[in-house]
Amino acid sequence: MAYDPDVAITLWPEYFDKDRTRSEGRRLPLELCVSKPDLDIIAKGAMVLDLEFEVREDMSYPKAPRSKNGCVKVEKGVMSKTELLPKIGAILVQNQRR
Repeated sequence: MAYDPDVAITLWPEYFDKDRTRSEGRRLPLELCVSKPDLDIIAKGAMVLDLEFEVREDMSYPKAPRSKNGCVKVEKGVMSKTELLPKIGAILVQNQRR
């Protein structure tokens, strides 16, 4: 499926941040999260899964509108967001250990 920004899945770094609580935006268990995830490593996770993506550095997480941490928009393919997040998280953890 081709990348369409209107229906793309948005991946915020806050979803994968080990230092955040669930109420602050973390979406995964701690074992699938890393400290201070950046957009490049999230984009690398999308690349490993062979998904088309776009890095948007000018975006801010809705719960923290003043901090412009950006996001990664990923094509909506055969996986749902619920299936995609743990796979990206596992890739982040694996890359952090290196």
